[in-house]
Amino acid sequence: MNHIHPLCAFGLVLSIMLLSPALTERTLAEDALFEIAGPVVVTQVTDGDSLKSGKLRIRLFGIDAPEQRQLCEQANGNNWACGKAATAAMGGIVAGTARLRCELLDTDRYGRLVMRCFAGETDIAQALVAKGLAVAYRRYSEDYVDVEDRAAAAGRGMWQGPFEMPWDWRSKN
Repeated sequence: MNHIHPLCAFGLVLSIMLLSPALTERTLAEDALFEIAGPVVVTQVTDGDSLKSGKLRIRLFGIDAPEQRQLCEQANGNNWACGKAATAAMGGIVAGTARLRCELLDTDRYGRLVMRCFAGETDIAQALVAKGLAVAYRRYSEDYVDVEDRAAAAGRGMWQGPFEMPWDWRSKN
């Protein structure tokens, strides 16, 4: 009896997915060498800008959220756990959605998939920036700068008082 080797079957399915525009809802930049988009089941929220789907590690594109242990300052000078708040906000956004819709844009130096993800119609990264629990990661994208400006003007989240940018905090801790 002939059987298809599991690796061959996987390769065939992946090829069909990559070559079928009907399976993707949006296209990537014209210079991208690949296009992968589809449903993602969240198995763990790692922090405010990262999550897991099984063994796959996903980093949200275009934003940087405070780290789990990072504290921010309120207007009255008291510290608050902005990193834990960002993680909780991410968990709240994805909790009601069985599957996220994500598109792969890149991989980072840690091997994580850099993706733009949606919970229903909600752009997760945009929602976190709007709440003031993440900042636009201008080093990689300007997509969320306007949203960040509005959150800062309203004093939402981290913008209620002084805070250290997540990339600066990571470099010191």
